[in-house]
Amino acid sequence: MNGVANFLTRIDRYRDGGPMFLDITWHTGGDPGNIQKETSSTSIASSCLQYGRVDTMLHMTCAQYTKEQSMEHLKVAQSCGIRNILCLRGDLPQSDSNPVVYSYRALDMIRWARDNFNSYFTIAASGYPLGHPEAPSYKADIEYLKMKVDAGANFIITQLFFDVETFERFVQDCRAAGISVPIIPGIMPIQSYQSIHRVAELSQLVIPDSILQTLEPIKHDDEAVRKFGIFQAVEMCRRLLDHKTAPSIHLYTMNREGSCREILMALGLWQKEPIRSLPWIPHGGHHPLRCKEDVRPIYWTARPKSYIFRTKVRVFLKLQYQTTFRKNFR
Repeated sequence: MNGVANFLTRIDRYRDGGPMFLDITWHTGGDPGNIQKETSSTSIASSCLQYGRVDTMLHMTCAQYTKEQSMEHLKVAQSCGIRNILCLRGDLPQSDSNPVVYSYRALDMIRWARDNFNSYFTIAASGYPLGHPEAPSYKADIEYLKMKVDAGANFIITQLFFDVETFERFVQDCRAAGISVPIIPGIMPIQSYQSIHRVAELSQLVIPDSILQTLEPIKHDDEAVRKFGIFQAVEMCRRLLDHKTAPSIHLYTMNREGSCREILMALGLWQKEPIRSLPWIPHGGHHPLRCKEDVRPIYWTARPKSYIFRTKVRVFLKLQYQTTFRKNFR
C-alpha cells in the first residue's frame, strides 16, 4: 500500500505542472504469454486516469506476443478507459532464456489498433533522429516512419538526442518525405554520470565530446552533474521552441520529477492548465467511463479532506471513547 500511495503522490506532483499526458512504459506482469493477465503497466495507466486525474499514454509492445495477445492487450486498455497508445515493437531478447519472438513490428500494431478500434485510440509512433540502429539506413528508417504515419499514427515522439541540430535535420527530412503529423522531441535530462552512459549504451548513441569534457571534472559530484543536465536541457528546449522546430517537449523523467520541474519552470511551461494543441482526444473528465457518473468522485488527493475520511476519523474516535468509558465504568 505504501508503494501505491507514493506512486499516486508522485502523479499529483506531475499533474501540478499541467502536462498534456504522462507516459507509462510497458512492462508485463507475470507470464507474458497469459493474455488474461493484465499487465502492470495497464493497471498503472488506469490508476493515473482514475485517481491522478491526468491523461496517460500507454506504451505497448508486440514482438513477444501473438497478434491475438496484442489485440487482447488493446481490448484491456480500452476497457480501462485508456485512449492513447504508443505502439512499439519492443526490445528483442538478449539471451536464450526467452527466445520466443514474433515477426510483428510497430507498424503491425498501429494497423491493428486503427483497423479494429477505428478512431478510439490516439496513436503515437516512435521516431529516431539518427535512424534506428537496426535499420538498413537512415533513409530507410524515415520511409518506415512514413509507413507508420500512413497506417494511422497521429503524432511522433522521438528517441533522446544530444544536440538540437540532429532533431532539426530529422524534422526537415521527415517533412521532405511527406510526414506532416506533429513531431515531438524526446529530451532526457542528465541525472548522473553513470546513468547517461548507461542510457547511451542501451540506446546505442554516442555522447558528444563537448558533453563528456564538461562532465568529466564533475563526474563524482552528483548535484553538479544534475545542474548541468538541467542547464543543457533548458538550452536545447528553448532553442527548439523559440525556432518553432518543435510544437512541444517530451521529457523522459525516469520517475524523477525534480529536474523536469526545474526545466519546465525555467522555460515558463510549468502551468496549472494544459494546452491541448495536438490531435488529442478530449476526455471530458479525464476518464471516459467515470465522466458519465452522476456523483462527485473523491479523488486520492482530496481524500484527507473528504467527508468519508473525516467521518471515518470521527467514528474511530467515538468508538475509542465508548470503549474507554465502558472500561472505566466497569
